[in-house]
Amino acid sequence: MQIPYTIILAPNPSMMSGPGTNTIVLGNGVEGASVIDPAVDDTTYLDTLVEEGAQRGGIRRILITHGHPDHIGGALALKKRLGVSIYAFSREGVPMADEEIADGTTFPAGDDTLRAIHTPGHRFDHLCFLLEGQGTLFAGDIVAGVGTVVINPPEGDMQVYLDTLTRLREMEIAEIVPS
Repeated sequence: MQIPYTIILAPNPSMMSGPGTNTIVLGNGVEGASVIDPAVDDTTYLDTLVEEGAQRGGIRRILITHGHPDHIGGALALKKRLGVSIYAFSREGVPMADEEIADGTTFPAGDDTLRAIHTPGHRFDHLCFLLEGQGTLFAGDIVAGVGTVVINPPEGDMQVYLDTLTRLREMEIAEIVPS
């Protein structure tokens, strides 16, 4: 069974985010919805996320790919609005995180499993999230939808990034959805 997801473009266009950050709302109503990378604290945008999540049993968790402002800007406002937890790799990278998660941490996604994959290189705390059964990788900034991925030392490391790409290439990925 395919787990439905919706891509919602955040209203934060810039040189770094292109037309804006892709925010993902996924779930099928059974386990509630996950939101990946709520990018900005904008009422209309957050209303859209909440409405989309309501169609999937309500938003139950906020997942962060990494601590850059264009990926976490709306996380705290969404948390306050809904009373849900924020999950990230590290509180060092995402200070507002309620729960730190490791490589391999899983979340329910209907008949599928959403697995966190530590994918450093762009940034030390970067995670991707893989819907294992259907092979959909929610890639954060490891793969760009528009333009190129920026590897900016000291928080970015090109060799670590290349190692991450090699690791991802060895996985069964059918579709990549960048943030």
